[in-house]
Amino acid sequence: MKCIDQALRETEFRPRAKWWGFVRDGRRYLMRYHHTIAIFSRTEVLYTWAETKTDKAGLTYALTVFKPLAKK
Repeated sequence: MKCIDQALRETEFRPRAKWWGFVRDGRRYLMRYHHTIAIFSRTEVLYTWAETKTDKAGLTYALTVFKPLAKK
């Protein structure tokens, strides 16, 4: 899950294979390959999508990381 931690800290749009992320218009995007897995605002989860087992596991982990951050 180290790759998801890194993706949640990224700010620039740099598409690549596996997990990556970026920030646009104050929203944080979590991507896997070229699919949007989640969109976060500062306080809430705006969108989620997971089709494969790996997507679901990564999304679950990302949500557990995001919840404490949203409370700050």
